[in-house]
Amino acid sequence: MDYQPYFPPITLRKVFGKEHSPSPSSSEITAHKVFDFESEHLIQSQLPVEKTECGNDLIPLLHSSLSKPNSSGYALQEVLAWGDDMYDSVQKGLHLICEKKMDMNSPYHLQQPESLLAFFEAAQEQFPILTCYQDSWPARDFAKMYLKNKVGSDKAKVKMRNRMTDNN
Repeated sequence: MDYQPYFPPITLRKVFGKEHSPSPSSSEITAHKVFDFESEHLIQSQLPVEKTECGNDLIPLLHSSLSKPNSSGYALQEVLAWGDDMYDSVQKGLHLICEKKMDMNSPYHLQQPESLLAFFEAAQEQFPILTCYQDSWPARDFAKMYLKNKVGSDKAKVKMRNRMTDNN
């Protein structure tokens, strides 16, 4: 006869009797709650971007570094928590607006004020959810990262072309 030892799983569970309940009413305590993360994610990602209302309270501007989560900064996608579909939709739309309204050869901090104003007006018109944020800071962050990456990749391409022509 084969014998295999059985070890029950180790859990961190504490069962309180009704007489030792930590609150006056034990019905207020939920002993076990199962969250359905997939359905919450689907509901969140299906929110239409055009029909978002935020009321009077604006989401405040973040005062840490964008895309530097290891240096007490933040990752935009995590902070916004919009869901992948909505995040991607807004990101692609803002990139197109950025290409139409801004100088793609200059980083964000060198953009003309008129270009920035036109960008923010178009961004808020296409994505009303941005009006829920103080100074539409998600649009600013999307534009900063897009321009930084675009200008950086363009400089790298020019540098590579110069090397190629120097070698010939």
